[in-house]
Amino acid sequence: FWFWLAFGALYIVLAAVVIPRFAKTLADRKNAIEGDLRAAAEQTAAAQAARQEAEKAQAEARAQARKTVEAARHDHEAAAAKAEAAATKKANTKIAKAEEKIAASRDAALVSVNETVGELAGAIVERVSGIKPTAKALDTAVKSVAGAA
Repeated sequence: FWFWLAFGALYIVLAAVVIPRFAKTLADRKNAIEGDLRAAAEQTAAAQAARQEAEKAQAEARAQARKTVEAARHDHEAAAAKAEAAATKKANTKIAKAEEKIAASRDAALVSVNETVGELAGAIVERVSGIKPTAKALDTAVKSVAGAA
């Protein structure tokens, strides 16, 4: 009898006081864990969204940098082409002037050579034949020989 009475009293105390406290503690833990998991999921989602936003911003920055570099390269190429064209024009002008000087020097040298040849031929003809040729005859003879050469 005492066993059953003690068992019944213990059962009533456990069922009325201890088990509800354990159940409440377990429920509180479960709720806390679920709340923490929800908060972690929300923070993970927020972190994912922030990461995607950062990746998007980074991609936009890369694209903008690529555009800037491309524009700078294009400007540099245009400036280089312009400078090259100016240098080529300047070089061609110098070459043309030099060719004109060379042609003028050549013509002056030919005139000088023709005069010298004419004088020399006149001296030879006068010495060999004793006849002094006219300047016009010598000029005609030198031009005909120079034209044939």
